[in-house]
Amino acid sequence: MKKHIYGFLLLFLISLGAKAQCPPTFDFVVVDILPDNYPQEISWTLTDLNGQVYLSGLANSDSICVPAGQCLRFRIEDTAGDGICCGFGIGSYSISLNGIVQFTGGQYAYYEEQNIGCPPGAFCESAFLAYADTVYQSTGRSTWYEFTPDSTGTYNISTCFPANQCNTQLWVYDHCSGLIFDSTNIGAIYYNDSACADLAFVSAGLQSGLTYYIRVGGNYSCVDSTIHWQITYAGPIVGCMDSTACNFNPLATISNGNCIYPGDPNCNSGPDLEIDQNDLRTSITVGTVNGNDACLIGEGCLGGYGLRNVIRFSTTIRNIGDADYYIGPPQTGNSQFVFDQCHGHWHYAGYASYELYDSLQQPLSVGFKNGFCVLDLSCFSGTAKYGCSNMGISAGCADTYSAGLSCQWIDITNVPAGRYTLVVKVNWDQSPDKLGRVEQRFDNNVGYVCLNISRNAINVPSVTVLPSCVPIVDCTGDTFGLAQEDCDEVCNGSRLIGDLNVDTLQNAQDLDLYMNGIVNSLSVVRCNDLNSDSLLTVADAALLNGCIRNTNGTHTHPGGTQNTHRHCQFPYDILNTTDTVNLGIGFVNTTDKYIHLQLKNADCSLLGIEFTMSDVIIDSVVSLVAGFNPRIEFNATTGHVVILDTAETLIGKQLVATDVFRVYYSTLTSSVICVASIQEAVNGDYERTLHQIFNGCFTVTGINVSYNSPLIKVIPNPSTGIFTVNAESLQGMEVIMNITDAMGREVFVAENAFVKSHQVVVDLFSQPKGVYLVRIRTKGQLFTHRIVKM
Repeated sequence: MKKHIYGFLLLFLISLGAKAQCPPTFDFVVVDILPDNYPQEISWTLTDLNGQVYLSGLANSDSICVPAGQCLRFRIEDTAGDGICCGFGIGSYSISLNGIVQFTGGQYAYYEEQNIGCPPGAFCESAFLAYADTVYQSTGRSTWYEFTPDSTGTYNISTCFPANQCNTQLWVYDHCSGLIFDSTNIGAIYYNDSACADLAFVSAGLQSGLTYYIRVGGNYSCVDSTIHWQITYAGPIVGCMDSTACNFNPLATISNGNCIYPGDPNCNSGPDLEIDQNDLRTSITVGTVNGNDACLIGEGCLGGYGLRNVIRFSTTIRNIGDADYYIGPPQTGNSQFVFDQCHGHWHYAGYASYELYDSLQQPLSVGFKNGFCVLDLSCFSGTAKYGCSNMGISAGCADTYSAGLSCQWIDITNVPAGRYTLVVKVNWDQSPDKLGRVEQRFDNNVGYVCLNISRNAINVPSVTVLPSCVPIVDCTGDTFGLAQEDCDEVCNGSRLIGDLNVDTLQNAQDLDLYMNGIVNSLSVVRCNDLNSDSLLTVADAALLNGCIRNTNGTHTHPGGTQNTHRHCQFPYDILNTTDTVNLGIGFVNTTDKYIHLQLKNADCSLLGIEFTMSDVIIDSVVSLVAGFNPRIEFNATTGHVVILDTAETLIGKQLVATDVFRVYYSTLTSSVICVASIQEAVNGDYERTLHQIFNGCFTVTGINVSYNSPLIKVIPNPSTGIFTVNAESLQGMEVIMNITDAMGREVFVAENAFVKSHQVVVDLFSQPKGVYLVRIRTKGQLFTHRIVKM
């Protein structure tokens, strides 16, 4: 008994001491992080239930005083998706409140969340149960309820009660696990802010037996207010259930027997979507986004890592037609949707495209297509019926992507100062809806605004909206038309970037040409430069490989973040400045004539690498990693090597230098062999990485080689085939000179070459272009000189 009392007293004193570090009305919170072997992958936040950040960090521990009784949410993330325990080191985290540990963990995938000191209803994990036809009273900015309908139909959720005195909001979600939410409609399948003045109303089509999460709250005016709200069953969804009818209602569960068919004068004309030009124009702002989310990069929202400059804007799409534009549920088999593996949600492929054009009306590569949910967010004459679980825009209703939403921007980090046109297109490919209904017109599917981007002395951008704006005209002369020049600058041409053999396909034959061409100086042109950097490297070959492996617009990479990049949409280029690949020489075996190359890639998996070795004539290159069988091309004489894992098995992350490649050689042309340069390295997410050489050179003992000795001159070098070898200091000596080609074959020999003269004329005019080696042997030394025939 005394032990229990003593233990309780000790815990009380520890708690009292911890709390004493804060003012009397505050609690002391400690976040303790023990990182694994990859601390650079860790980040965490400590927020309140409204998303306000109290504390954040990376692989560091920290502490803070917060108001007593505050509900907190801790979220820890790992960019590689392997947590901090236990695959790559034994890491862990813990959160303490006033000296008492509340939670510990470490074994998770991409993220884990914990709630600290939170009352019931603070988050969806502890939601209150709710039932139809009952008036509830919630308190504060955010209270969660769990609702499971017993009948499929329309449910009205409302805060439109006279007793409510604050600006309320309603959110409806169809999942809790992994839910990302904030004060906007992100993640919600239904949302409303102001259906009845400052109060909210949602008419939702809900399915029996499914659990929905309803969040009731509002802005800061609701912090100390009570919010009255209610769910009311409005009945089944009644309408025409014949899909061949003009007034077919895809959501109807009961037929009203009132179907109208083509030929009837009451048949509707169809949907008509339009961009709210004024909303676009008046919502333009400039801001920054921290580009540490690889998913945003893969989805095309950002053009790189680190702090990014963006232009934010709102997109409001109204259906002013007399028929709904029906999209349907996001699911496998619906060709309008692509599942994003990275963020774990569906994308509606044809929702909206955002493009930025320069003053010559040429599109910049910063544009992308956005769309994860299309719903009836507001109505001006119709009745809302669509949400994120069954998408569409009803006639007389509108959807809005507000400027505060993620991805609701254009990345201008690398856009120079100048005049530009921002163009927003809805239903950009002019597709009929899921029911085959075609829009009445398409000329109003475009919104545009002209901008002047200026930059100050430290390159921070600012944007001015220009009063006049000339519409963009495509290469056929159509205003905001869909026609584009291909990479050969042919209007509506069929030439694809990456189609090297010009057979209208991007396929394995093209990849063969890339791999061979990169090591043999293939010329750079617009149609083969996949990342538009004026170079041809393994990065271009990798992008083409990703395009070839692409299925239905996306495939899951086995790389670090399971990222989903924009396959086959070239030019495309991402440099991941957080990843570094190191390559060096392990040792040289002069008996069996091979070199071991070592790799250290602690930050990322490796998909491809390109490098050049000096002073070695290469016979072959093989992989030493079990199961890793990449495509390898090399130039024997130049030492240029390209390695690409076309099957995406990858070399995993390695903290220490490991032997990964063996280079067999026929000849060493120096006693010092080096990895002379690394042209490019590509990680498992098809991103270029930083790279550096370690242990770059290796000195071979027992060989006396004078390479490119100043005692020997070859003039001219390079040459078309006629060289003069000059060696004044060797005249009169017993000297043998021979010349070999890249394969080691002898093409020229001269015994006692310098007995009568100090120079020898060499004729290689009939030999192929390439690199040749001149070897001059005396009794005590070997001199080697490299010559190039053009």
